[in-house]
Amino acid sequence: MLQITDLHYTYPPIRPDWPEQVVLDGISFEVSSGRCLAVTGPNGCGKSTLVLAVAGLAPGLTGGYLSGEVRVAGKNVQTEPPGALADVLGLVLEDPVGQLFNPTVADEIAWGLENLGIDPVEMPARIDRALAAVGLADIPREQPPQTLSGGQQKRLALAAALALEPRVLVLDQPSGGLAPAARTEMIAVLRDLRARHDLTILLAESDPAVIAALADDVLLLEGGHIAAQGAPRVLYPKLDGQHQGGAAIPPAGQFASTVNAAWNGNGHTKLVCLTVDEAVEHVRHLGLEKGEIQIKDFTDLTGEKRGTQWSENSEKPAVQLANLCFAYDPAQPILRDISLTIPRGQFVALTGDNGAGKTTLARHLIGLLRPTTGMVSILGEETAGMKIGQLAKRVGFAFQNPEVQIFNPTVREEVAFGPRNLGLNGQALDTAVEAALGGFGLAHLADYPPAVLSFGVRRLVALAGIAAMNTPIIVLDEPTVGLDTAGQAHVMGWLTECHSEGATILLITHDMELATRHAQRLLVLHKGQIAADGPPRAVFAQPEVLAQAGLEPPFAVQLTTRLGRPDLSADLTPQGTARALLERLNVSTLAR
Repeated sequence: MLQITDLHYTYPPIRPDWPEQVVLDGISFEVSSGRCLAVTGPNGCGKSTLVLAVAGLAPGLTGGYLSGEVRVAGKNVQTEPPGALADVLGLVLEDPVGQLFNPTVADEIAWGLENLGIDPVEMPARIDRALAAVGLADIPREQPPQTLSGGQQKRLALAAALALEPRVLVLDQPSGGLAPAARTEMIAVLRDLRARHDLTILLAESDPAVIAALADDVLLLEGGHIAAQGAPRVLYPKLDGQHQGGAAIPPAGQFASTVNAAWNGNGHTKLVCLTVDEAVEHVRHLGLEKGEIQIKDFTDLTGEKRGTQWSENSEKPAVQLANLCFAYDPAQPILRDISLTIPRGQFVALTGDNGAGKTTLARHLIGLLRPTTGMVSILGEETAGMKIGQLAKRVGFAFQNPEVQIFNPTVREEVAFGPRNLGLNGQALDTAVEAALGGFGLAHLADYPPAVLSFGVRRLVALAGIAAMNTPIIVLDEPTVGLDTAGQAHVMGWLTECHSEGATILLITHDMELATRHAQRLLVLHKGQIAADGPPRAVFAQPEVLAQAGLEPPFAVQLTTRLGRPDLSADLTPQGTARALLERLNVSTLAR
């Protein structure tokens, strides 16, 4: 169904005296009908360029030079006229905003159907089916797509593609920004479509759990070349530690890797598991009996009580919300009577389903939104009388989509914009900018226009601009979406350093593994209200609340809960759980 032969792709030089950029260098592969191939690798490896080439959008819309051949359903995409593949190939881009341009949700899906000449009588049923398939059945059909959350926009773009009933679906980072339950739902929908309609999928993806659940084969790109290729359960165990070449491995694979490293030379068969189900079966076969200590749930391990609110005295808290309510439309409130105090120096993760109100809440902290009723206080001062510029000195904010805050001609000027507007100049400004560029690995790109960089690298540029401002409060909306393991390490390393120096962190994320490793406190937002609040371990002891909010606990909690051994959850990481398991198995067991 897909045939890519000796594909080379080169972007033109950014400046006349600069070299051309070779992105793809001799890529060849095939995807048979009904199969799913996942393409992964570090930021800048060519994943998105490959997607655009397969869809026939590059080099026509991107510039550059392409050689080799791309065939979809036997058609050469470079010689077919525009629109010739509309009934064959569906496309979802990494940044959904770029392909959502109609005035309403219904119009967005109907647009493609109209272009295919679908009978208008059939359209409402197709629209309803597509929205239901991606979990947007309850979204008002007349709602503008631009008012949806980032995750909801991603789902809408997928619905628009599915409504066309394509034979080939090309997806660029489809799980980015989706809540865990929505991601699971997306996987189930795509599996069902493959089974019922022989759908072929090309998936450019960074999330190894999504790849393991969907892909028949994985292609790892590095430097424009195919570095490795194989089935997920063959390829992932070969990757060293947590990642190789920017490609992460699933949490279950990290767990197995840690166990296997300890078993090296002890005659044990290596664990090969990519999912919680597989990990549970492997551990059960080890003969580990339930512990003598009776443990009811995770809260018993630390004395934390489920359902209690986090409280900490502070004379001048970093953030305080009192009875905060907000609505764009009075008939549809977004935030409902939220009261919350965040002490100075606390690292907080804010999570919840797509559309729960997380971004709306965060925008109140920088004055982009003002409460319908209630109060917002930053560092002891109410924001009602403060301008956005005044709040910018206190709160550094990175949007979920970096496109909305990047507008300068070069990376260096973009990073300098914020601190310069806060009054920094001269050597102090230069020092702050150079430190931020170096800290995010952007020094070699300082003179590049941000527009020519990949989506993930543009995100790093936006974050470097926040870092250069050095504000006492940092609010980041899904900062790791679209980043490879190196990019995530840069971001979280910077946040950890800022936190150690006294900064208050509010991290909006759906990544429970990330929240587990870094956050002191976890806030769960559901339908505009706080559904859970406390240390991560205490929140993860509330599975009903998590499920209602579209969330799933991290791998360690899922595994040890199903084993009936929460004492093995250790530090709530896959590696920590593996080490706890090995400690419970005595030496004689390991030697057998």
